[in-house]
Amino acid sequence: MKAFSGAAMMEGLMLQAEPSAYIQSAYQSEAHLSAEVGLQEEGGANKKSAYCKDLLMRGGEELSFEELRAERYNQRKQREMEEKLKRLTEEEEKLSQELEEKKRLLELRRSQPELPHRASSQSSDSGEAPAAASFHIYDESQSAAARPPGNPEPSTDELPDDVFLHPGERGLCLKIQHPRRPDHQGATSDDTSPPTFSQKPDSKTRKKLSPIQETSVIASQEGLSTETCSPLEENPEEQEEMDHTASPAAAAVDPCDPDVRRRLLDLSDVTSSPDLHSELRPLPAVEEHNCVQLGGEVYFIDSRVVDGGSFSIFKGAVDDNNVLLKVDSCSVPWDFHQFTRLKKNSSAADSLPLISCFLFLDGCITVYTTPPDHMFTGLTDCDPSELSVGYKAISLLQLVSQLHSCRLLHAALHPSLLTYCHTGIPMSDRVLPVDWSSSVDLDLQQDVTSVQQLPAAQTYISLGLLEPTSPPQLVDLVGVAETVHLLLTNRKMVPVKDACGWTAEQFSGDEFCHMYTRMWSTFFQSLLNAEGQSSLSVLSELKEQLSSLYH
Repeated sequence: MKAFSGAAMMEGLMLQAEPSAYIQSAYQSEAHLSAEVGLQEEGGANKKSAYCKDLLMRGGEELSFEELRAERYNQRKQREMEEKLKRLTEEEEKLSQELEEKKRLLELRRSQPELPHRASSQSSDSGEAPAAASFHIYDESQSAAARPPGNPEPSTDELPDDVFLHPGERGLCLKIQHPRRPDHQGATSDDTSPPTFSQKPDSKTRKKLSPIQETSVIASQEGLSTETCSPLEENPEEQEEMDHTASPAAAAVDPCDPDVRRRLLDLSDVTSSPDLHSELRPLPAVEEHNCVQLGGEVYFIDSRVVDGGSFSIFKGAVDDNNVLLKVDSCSVPWDFHQFTRLKKNSSAADSLPLISCFLFLDGCITVYTTPPDHMFTGLTDCDPSELSVGYKAISLLQLVSQLHSCRLLHAALHPSLLTYCHTGIPMSDRVLPVDWSSSVDLDLQQDVTSVQQLPAAQTYISLGLLEPTSPPQLVDLVGVAETVHLLLTNRKMVPVKDACGWTAEQFSGDEFCHMYTRMWSTFFQSLLNAEGQSSLSVLSELKEQLSSLYH
C-alpha cells in the first residue's frame, strides 16, 4: 500500500515538473531567436536582399532599374544599327557587282564593230555600174517610202536614190549625192559621183532633232573631214535657208538641261574635290523629324522648307551646327559646282558655309553647314522691319555682285530659294542661294549671250521688261527687285511703265517725300531700267546708297 502511494506521488511530481520544463524550453528558444536577431542587427552582414544585386552591379557601382532599362534599350538599338549596316553593306556589294557587270557588257558592246545598215537594189537588165545603181530612201520615222525602180519619173522634191535611215542614224547627217539623170543638162548615163558628207545637217533632219540631239550631232560632226565637198556649197540659196532654219534651234538649247550640264562638268575639275562623295546606292529617304547618315555623319532632319517638285530642301542639324540639305532627283552636282565657284572667288570665304555633295545612283544630296557661331534663317522668317529689309537688300546686292564678278548667273532669285546666314551682327550677315537649278556658268556656257536663252527670262521678255537681246545679267537685276519688293511689302511686284521708265507699281509716281520711300523708288527704277549699263556698276551704286541710309 505504501509502495503504491509512493509511485503515485512520484508520477504526480513528474506531471507538475513537465509544464515547467516546457515553459523553460520555450523561454530558451525565444532567447535564442532574440540573440540571432540581435546579431543580425549588430553585424548586418547576414542580411538578405529582396532582389538579385548581381544584375545591377557594374564594377563596384550599383545601377538603378531605370539605368538598367536604358542600358538594355541602347544595346538593342546598337544591334539594330549593326544589322541595318550589314544589310546596307550587302546591298552596296550587290550594286557594285551589278555595276561592274554592266560596265563589262558596255565595253563588250563598244568593242564590237558596228556595221552600217545599207540596202541597195540593182536591175539585172541594167548595164550601169554598181555605183550608179538605183536605190530607195526609207525613213522609219515616216510612213511614206520613195518609189521603187521602174516607177515613173520622181518629182523634184524626191530623190531617185534609196537609203534606209534608221531612227538611231538620223543624227549622222549623211548626205549622199545621187547619180544625175540622163535628161539633166550635161549628164550622161555613166555619170557617177562618189557619196559626199555634208559638214552641216540637212535642214529637214535638223527640224526633227531635239536641242540636245542637235548638240550631239554638231559635236559628232567635228570629226568629219573638212576637205570633202558639201553639195550645199553648189547652192548658196539652200545654204542660207539652212542657216536661217538652224539659228532658232541653236537658240532653243536649254542651258539648264542636265545632259548639257553633265558634259560641261566633265570638262571641269569638280569631280576631284574632296568634298564630293560618290555612293553606289539609291538615294536615301530624307523625312521630317528623322535622321539620315551621309559620309559617316548622322544628320537630324527638323523640317522641309522648300518643296520644288524635283527637289526638296530640308533644315536640320549635325553636332552643334545648322545644316540645309537639298535632296535632288538629278545626279549632276551642279549646285556644288556653282557654290564652290562662288566660294573660291570670294574674299571672305571663311564666312561662307561649308558645302559637301553626295552622289547616288538616282540623285544627289547637297549639304550646306554653317560656319562656327552662325545659323541659317529664312529671309521671310526674320524681323520684317524696314531696317532689317535694308540690311538684307545690301547683302543681296553684294551676293549678285560677287556672282557677276566671277561670271555666274543665278537667274531665279526668290526668298524661298535664299537663306540668311547670320550671327546677329547685321553688317556681317550674308544672303546665299540654296538652290542653283536655273543658274548659268558663263565661263563654261559661253554660248549664252542674251536673256532669250534663259528659261527664267521668258516672262520678263513677254512683258516687255527685257529685250530678247539684253545681256543675261539683267535677269538677276530683275530678280533682286522682285525679292526686295516681296520683303518690303509682302506682295508680288507688279512692274509698270511711266514717264521715267519701268518701276514697281507701289513705288511709282513723284509724290514720295519720305527719304526712305524715295530711296526705294530709285532702287526699283535703277534695277528695272539697266539696259545699256554694266550690272556691276548698277549694283555697286545701289549698295553705296543703301549703306549710307542703313549704316
